[in-house]
Amino acid sequence: MSVHYNGPNASDRELVKRNLVNNILGKDSGVRLVIASESGRAIGVACISLLYPAPKERGQLFLKELYVSSSWRNRGVGRELMRYAARYAVEKSCVRFDWTVDDSNPKAIEFYRELGATHLTSKLYFRFSGEDLLEFAANKKVPSTNDS
Repeated sequence: MSVHYNGPNASDRELVKRNLVNNILGKDSGVRLVIASESGRAIGVACISLLYPAPKERGQLFLKELYVSSSWRNRGVGRELMRYAARYAVEKSCVRFDWTVDDSNPKAIEFYRELGATHLTSKLYFRFSGEDLLEFAANKKVPSTNDS
């Protein structure tokens, strides 16, 4: 997965393993990994989390990551991982199931549309990263006059 998303800048296996054990599977992560496997080998993964609050004093399920090994794509694995996540959301009385997708990933966009998901245009996605995150956290980033 790291190679798929990061290409030549992919993390080495030891760093990926440490991140998995210490962060993703850590006691405070709130992440549930859903693994699709064939003959004991992982072929797909969905990373999901329950988030609160959501409308009607219920939760929402957020899908952070959906990944299927390239040799298993277009064979229903992603659809089954999404269906599992949807069933989990219903089981946990979630009012909705949300995720994001990069606008540079037309295959994923088409996949989600084929599932029948609603493409929202009413939400904007914001981010602090890198130096901006460090500066804002340290109160060094000066807000513009239109910030609240």
